[in-house]
Amino acid sequence: MRLKSLQLVNFRNYNNLHLDFNEKINLLVGKNGQGKTNIVESIYMLSFGKSFRTNKDKEIIKFDTENLYVGGSYSKEYTNGLIEIAISKNKKGIKVNKIHIQKIYDLLGNLNVVIFSPEDLKLVKDGPKERRSFIDKEISQIMPKYYNYLTNYNKVLFQRNQLLKNRDIDRALLDVYDESLAQYGGYIYILRRDFIKKISNISKNMHKNLTNGIEELVITYKNQINICEDDTIEIVQNKFLDKLKLSRNHDIETRTTRYGLHKDDLNIFINGLDVRLYGSQGQQRTASISLKLSEIELIKNEVGEYPILILDDVFSELDEIRQKLLVENLSVVQMFITTAEVSHKSIFEKSNTTIFNIEQGRVINIENGGN
Repeated sequence: MRLKSLQLVNFRNYNNLHLDFNEKINLLVGKNGQGKTNIVESIYMLSFGKSFRTNKDKEIIKFDTENLYVGGSYSKEYTNGLIEIAISKNKKGIKVNKIHIQKIYDLLGNLNVVIFSPEDLKLVKDGPKERRSFIDKEISQIMPKYYNYLTNYNKVLFQRNQLLKNRDIDRALLDVYDESLAQYGGYIYILRRDFIKKISNISKNMHKNLTNGIEELVITYKNQINICEDDTIEIVQNKFLDKLKLSRNHDIETRTTRYGLHKDDLNIFINGLDVRLYGSQGQQRTASISLKLSEIELIKNEVGEYPILILDDVFSELDEIRQKLLVENLSVVQMFITTAEVSHKSIFEKSNTTIFNIEQGRVINIENGGN
């Protein structure tokens, strides 16, 4: 999977930009605030339909203009494609191969993108919400129907919590919400369980490589209904429904839903110890790198092609040894790398790298190696 070209109109600080990309490494170099991350933000949008920096589309439109356009042409093993996104102050439209799509569900999976930013180095150290977001985003790319299940689950959860806030609670309606939560939740639990099992196996091997075999990384699924490896969808749904029923009086008293997917997390161990509690900062970072790199291999295993990788200002957070290990482990993917440090150029083979020098919303110089 390769992104061949990108067109931006009125996107952040770019008036009109067209870029053709290297099939291997694309290095975006420039001082802070010049527009490096804006380019990779637009690439991310081609995959997910939204920014990773803001939930408000209007913030992406260039100041003093009314609308923006992002277009990207890409190639897969057997097909070529074009994704286009147009946003105005009050409207948003997305096309895949010139056909308007109505739901994000129809965009996911066309162009698979994995992004690695300094925030991801804290994936292990941060709270459960960040790890759930990591899980949800990656499963949605591999299996877009998961996104639908999750959207429906969150909608019902919101309705249930609103009902619990009423003075007089309609218990028959509460039964309906519980049945719906168990139905959607059962599918999500199963898909999360299977995803975490796969990502655990891949990251275990990845972590061994990154630590020269000294450390063993183990990741397990932390959930409230104790899902077993061989539980069927029906068993999981019944387990979840039982939890909701047992907790009903507590939920009514506290006016919120005690049990559910919104409380899931990952257990992360290095050499048998909880790395969040007992791991050093270096171990936590290396475990985070292993998790992120595992996404790439998992997507390859599931969809048959490697995704595109964005490394947004990650190198400044890593020592030289980890920088080299990262590049060596990623030689099979197309990379987009932002950096303010010119010295990082030396890490990459010139024949596989195109360098885009960026200043004040303009690409002022392109250094071509080879494709």
